[in-house]
Amino acid sequence: MSQPLRRAQSPAAAAALPIVERLSATIDAENRDIEQGRRAKYEAYSQSKNQGLLELNRLVPALSGATIAGPLRDSLNELHAKLEINRRALAMQLKACQAVSDIIARAIQDGQSDGTYTALAWNRARE
Repeated sequence: MSQPLRRAQSPAAAAALPIVERLSATIDAENRDIEQGRRAKYEAYSQSKNQGLLELNRLVPALSGATIAGPLRDSLNELHAKLEINRRALAMQLKACQAVSDIIARAIQDGQSDGTYTALAWNRARE
């Protein structure tokens, strides 16, 4: 019985694999920080993700027309799933920050107001 021929990975695909793995590790670290409530190093994570994206974008012309299979395909699928988790976690963080900033903005407005145009002032006038 003959075994099916296994296609050799292209040099561009071989170069892309460590980049995808570095991106995956960065996303894992950021997700872990967010999940555990630690102060996330957003600037460092962003820089690392941007660098990985730049490196992958530089490989796109060499990858075009190539069949992406094996370890690279698996790593890209895994990265995609991790990025979705990261997107959701960052969206939740952003929503929480917006809620806190709304509370602070309201407190500042209330602190600067003399109460003339508030319902509380009208209720006091009736008493």
